[in-house]
Amino acid sequence: MRTIIAEAPMRIDFAGGTLDIPPLYLFHQPALTINIAIDIMARVSAASSEKTVVVSRDQKKSAEWATHNDISWKEHPELELILRALKAFDPKEHLRLEVSSEAPVGSGLGASSSIAIALVAALSRTQGKEFSFAELVEYAKSIETQTIKVPTGYQDYWAAVYGGAHAYEMGLDGRVRVARLGTDAFLTSVEEHMVLAYAGKPHFSGTNNWELYKRHIDGDKATIRFFEELKENALFMKDAFGRGNIGQVADALFRDWRTRKAMLPAMTTPEIETLFKKTLQAGALAGRVCGAGGGGCVLLLVPPEKRAAVNSCIQKIGMRALPAKISKKGVSAKIVSGVKK
Repeated sequence: MRTIIAEAPMRIDFAGGTLDIPPLYLFHQPALTINIAIDIMARVSAASSEKTVVVSRDQKKSAEWATHNDISWKEHPELELILRALKAFDPKEHLRLEVSSEAPVGSGLGASSSIAIALVAALSRTQGKEFSFAELVEYAKSIETQTIKVPTGYQDYWAAVYGGAHAYEMGLDGRVRVARLGTDAFLTSVEEHMVLAYAGKPHFSGTNNWELYKRHIDGDKATIRFFEELKENALFMKDAFGRGNIGQVADALFRDWRTRKAMLPAMTTPEIETLFKKTLQAGALAGRVCGAGGGGCVLLLVPPEKRAAVNSCIQKIGMRALPAKISKKGVSAKIVSGVKK
């Protein structure tokens, strides 16, 4: 018997999200997306078993089948992503797959994509395969796209495989150029300034992105201008990291948030606006909703000496702070138990 454990970090998006959806980035060159992987993890264990068993610990759902041919997500829609991954690899032996996420529901931290990466990493290892980062990303992205049934971007998968803080540039040749952001000292400073607040309301990130995708393809001028602003914001953010200036990073963060909120008012809520108002009064420098918004997590940049006051504000308005540090490493998969004779 053997067990393979795969882990993949989630991410905080700083700028350039939505530009990572193909082929939209072709129309807004140079197209960058900037994010930081964090130590809030997705985990998958794959163990030999006498029958196929799938367990989602976060959703408290499980299912089992005596034969592979019986595997179906029609009766278990909450498990569709896991089951699509399992069917895609079609393992010759029965497996027990257990999936968990450290992120709260609807966090906006790219949890489902990190789960998809961890699933592909674990399942490929069960077959003795070593996938490249590019292969991991394409497999995971394809499986999640099948599941949510709308086009997906790349940034969540890139953060999950590469880890760290990076600018990802999507070129005309179809390749992604990965550039590390900031010095070690500056990233330590960024980490010391990061506060994540969980606003609580789940959301479906594919909805906003799909609407923007359709409008762009239809040639809507306001949407095209919006994407141009996203590009400029991402370039400004990259320069701020390059200069090692936390104040400029904060300015870029708020600039990107204002751009998105103006285009997509549903990204914010009265509760989120109250959070911004109170925490800025308490000393926060800037903030931005993670992912598609409407709830989930809010990134705040806070001087270390103001952290206690800001955390107190978060608690008083009924939200909670999530501890998060930069994850320097991306996805990993390892065998934790060998074959028993």
